[in-house]
Amino acid sequence: MQKYIAIVLVALSIASIQIEALAAGESDPRYVPRVYREPAQKEWKESSTDLPMVATKNDFSLYQTQSQTGFKFYVDVSSVSVGEDGVVRMILLSISPKGSVNITYEGFRCETNAYKIYASTWAFDKEWTLFKRSNWQVSNSNTPNSYRSDLLNYYICAGIRNSGNEKDLKALLKKGKMIKHDGMKR
Repeated sequence: MQKYIAIVLVALSIASIQIEALAAGESDPRYVPRVYREPAQKEWKESSTDLPMVATKNDFSLYQTQSQTGFKFYVDVSSVSVGEDGVVRMILLSISPKGSVNITYEGFRCETNAYKIYASTWAFDKEWTLFKRSNWQVSNSNTPNSYRSDLLNYYICAGIRNSGNEKDLKALLKKGKMIKHDGMKR
């Protein structure tokens, strides 16, 4: 029993010495507590957007999609820009199987897999109509007409991951060939 009491007293003495050392250390100016925190995420802010001139029909390049609807999709490669906010903006043209034309100015974000329509027009010689309350929408690859999802996955985000270069992204869009996620062309 005396051995047991002696062991408990020794343990208590060691514990009190450690507590005193810790307390002394906190008042020591060299003592810096280690606190691990994840870096704070910067709040994303969208840059202001100026509308480009509506392109002529000859300015557009056809790009490959998985769409099975008969629509053809084009991009005005000269309008492609990568903003300081990380948004890739461009003029898009879709032509229905019956020849109806829709021209839009849109932005795409790889971080959120989202797109936003800034403006549209129905003819090459008309002014833009602004989308005043346009919000970011998540792209959906499960729709028959998923050309935006194809743009994000196989051109914009794949191109940015592969090079991060606006010039290379424009060249990729001009070729119009989809890139697989592993960087291989389809």
